[in-house]
Amino acid sequence: MKTFSSRSIFQSALLFGALMLQSVAAQASLSTDLQALNSQSVTLKSYLASTDIAANDACARLVEADRLARVIIDGIAAIDQGLTPGILVDTTTLNELDALSGNNVSLANEALGLSTELDTFSTTADAFAIKDGLTAMLQLSDDIGTMADRIGEMADKILVMSDNIGLMADRILVSQQLQSQNLQTSTNTLLTTQSNALQLVAVAEDSSYNVSFDSLIANGGLLAARMSSVVLNPFTLNTQLATVATDVRTFLDQVKAVNGTIEVDGTNLTLIQTADALTKLTSTAAMLNGLSTALNGYVVALGGIQAMTTSTKLKPSLKSMLQISADIGGMANRILEMADQILAMADNIGMQADQILVTQTAMNGSVATTQFSILNAQTAVISLIVLRNL
Repeated sequence: MKTFSSRSIFQSALLFGALMLQSVAAQASLSTDLQALNSQSVTLKSYLASTDIAANDACARLVEADRLARVIIDGIAAIDQGLTPGILVDTTTLNELDALSGNNVSLANEALGLSTELDTFSTTADAFAIKDGLTAMLQLSDDIGTMADRIGEMADKILVMSDNIGLMADRILVSQQLQSQNLQTSTNTLLTTQSNALQLVAVAEDSSYNVSFDSLIANGGLLAARMSSVVLNPFTLNTQLATVATDVRTFLDQVKAVNGTIEVDGTNLTLIQTADALTKLTSTAAMLNGLSTALNGYVVALGGIQAMTTSTKLKPSLKSMLQISADIGGMANRILEMADQILAMADNIGMQADQILVTQTAMNGSVATTQFSILNAQTAVISLIVLRNL
């Protein structure tokens, strides 16, 4: 019979205690970082609320507001990069996440309010100031949208890396639903903001990204076909979903690469947009529907085979499902950001205004459908984690 010395037991207890303290410290640091982001968001909201579009410094204030928005985006990115597996999610952290999402909706509303005053700006400023003001407004709305995307991605990553989903399941579901609703609200509000800006442009051909869009559409279609062809098996479920998760992450990296190129170009280039390029943007967003359909199929299949799947295979499989849904959400966010960035770079918005609005509306519809599928998948996975006590 194996015996344990009091010393080994004491050492084990010390190790356990150290790990617990480390987890608690990381948890407190995360909450503190989120509180700081919320404070910055409230400051930006106040700054926007005090901005007068008719004032001589309106353009400068819009540019400064955009700088403050990017500081928040960088802060979110820093938190996201610092997240590690084994997070213990608590009510304080979830409250701060919810507040950050709510603050983003408030920022979108402030930007919308400023956009409704642009007609005043257009009657008091010269042509160069009007162009700069519209560009700043479009860039600000783009970055507030990016902020909304990053908040959602960070929340998804926290969920993926959490070690106590079962204990906090009900509260996590409330938070995820709120995040999804706020993201959609911000997206719709920012679409109206962009529409208001477009209505003031009296002058509005880009095919430089068509090859990239064609590649994303083709590769996304192939990925959706591969995902749909997988017949989930309770005996190999963990390896099947791990492979799918790797494929999805690879495609997400491709989407990020195209988005990164457009962001870099946005710092020193302007574009002439064409209807063909706008159509390809719409098709790129519509491509997400195939991935959403496959994801929905996995949810149904998991419900049918989970009872026959051992806990050792089901637990990593559910982690893979959370990663897949989070990465598809990341794709949706980056594709919307591409459209917003290209819009902010355009020199011929007026001539294509109607088609741009049709494109933005269609893309938002595709992304909304994708976000619904992601929320459905996350809800189903969390329910299985609770059901199987994983």
